[in-house]
This record gives sequence, structure tokens and C-alpha cells, in this order.
Amino acid sequence: MKILSSIGKVFKGTPGQLLAKASGAAGLGIVAYDANHIGKVQADLYASEKDAAATSYYTNNAMYSTNMSKFEAGIKNKALQMQLDQGWRRFINLGVGYVKGFTSMLVEHVVPLGLGIGALFTKGKVAKGFAGGLGIYAAYTVLKNFFGWGTPGGPIKG
Repeated sequence: MKILSSIGKVFKGTPGQLLAKASGAAGLGIVAYDANHIGKVQADLYASEKDAAATSYYTNNAMYSTNMSKFEAGIKNKALQMQLDQGWRRFINLGVGYVKGFTSMLVEHVVPLGLGIGALFTKGKVAKGFAGGLGIYAAYTVLKNFFGWGTPGGPIKG
């Protein structure tokens, strides 16, 4: 219940203040949504690259031998089989890849992240200023990505 009352304290005030808080929450939600999506994509990519590199190493190690030892060949084949059957490396690499992707997207979206945090956790005119900045940034993003304004070769030369 403390969490709900804390959230309720953040969303108190005049309609202008509530609008500023709502825009800050929406901005942070969009940034978090993008960061989560890229985190999942990067997790799979990173883990797959690491799995492929390890499997390649163990496969080459099992295929080629410097001597004719049956014992060494058995060890190499067992190491390859263990590599193909394991799942812990992929689990760890999925976590590492997710964190890399998530944080890279937070860095890429540092402007709306900062404006959203400012709009959500400040008060009065400062919160409204952050919310206005977030609105300007959103309008610029729509003009740039939807209408092609300011992009080389876009419909509106800028």
C-alpha cells in the first residue's frame, strides 16, 4: 500500500501539473518500451554469437587432431557433446546482451529520458518546462520521422 500512496503523491495538483506529470510518465513509458524491445533483440543476438563461436571452437577441436590418440579424441568429442547440450552459457549471455541493449537504448534516448524524469519528478513551472520540452522533442521526432523534415533526401529539404 505504501507504493500506491507514494504514486498517488506524485500525481497531485492542478490540471496543468497533472498534464506535465502524465507527459513525463508517457515519455518514460515510451523510452522504457523501446529499451526493453532492443534489450530483447540484443540479448538473442549476443547469446547466438557467443554460442556460435563456442560451438565452432569445439567442433574444430573435435575434428582435427595433432596425433592419433583415441583417448584424446574421446575427450574432444565429449567436450563437443557437452557444449551442444549445455544451456547455462546461453542463459548468462542472454542477460548480458539484454543489459547491453537496454542501456544502449537509454543512452540513445537520453534527451526524452531526461525530460521525462524532469517532468515527472519536479514541481511547478519547472515540471511544465520539462513537459513542454518533451512535447517539442516529440513534435520534432514526428516531423523528422513521419514527414521527413530535416533528413537528407526527404520530401521537405532541410
